[in-house]
Amino acid sequence: MDAFTSRVRRTIGIDGLISTVIGALITIWPEKSASFVAGMIGFAFFAIGVSKFLVSARNTDQGNANRIIGIIMSILYMVAGLFIFIDIETATLSLFIVVGVFTGLTWVIEGVVQMSVINRLGSNRVWPFISALISLLAGITLVVSPFFGGLLLWEFLGIMLLVVGIVKLVQFTAIRQ
Repeated sequence: MDAFTSRVRRTIGIDGLISTVIGALITIWPEKSASFVAGMIGFAFFAIGVSKFLVSARNTDQGNANRIIGIIMSILYMVAGLFIFIDIETATLSLFIVVGVFTGLTWVIEGVVQMSVINRLGSNRVWPFISALISLLAGITLVVSPFFGGLLLWEFLGIMLLVVGIVKLVQFTAIRQ
């Protein structure tokens, strides 16, 4: 086996293993895995705030107004990160709600755009109409019930990662060494 094929095989194997593990964790423990992701977001906010604070405090080239705005923004980032750590359960629920609302709004917009384009299509308008209707109904459902929709999307993500990971592991073993 040449070096390129070996690297591709190794990459597929690592990707498959990571996808399988993350998919299994999300599927088995959806709340705990979402709490971990919320914690990572909190850590990222805090780290961004600290780095922005250091840059704003040290940078004397920018005007005082820019430095003050930079320091205020950095403090807001740090406070947001701390709030996430203080109440990780609420942050996790908020994560599900945000995912549900944004996905729902995206699907509603997609359905509206599809409905507006249907008249420009040729004679076959049935399938685009059905697709647009499904997008609209699914989007409205997610917007109306974002927590449960976000939780279902999180579970679906876990199942899909698990399936993709297993397929990649099979592909890894199928590539001849």
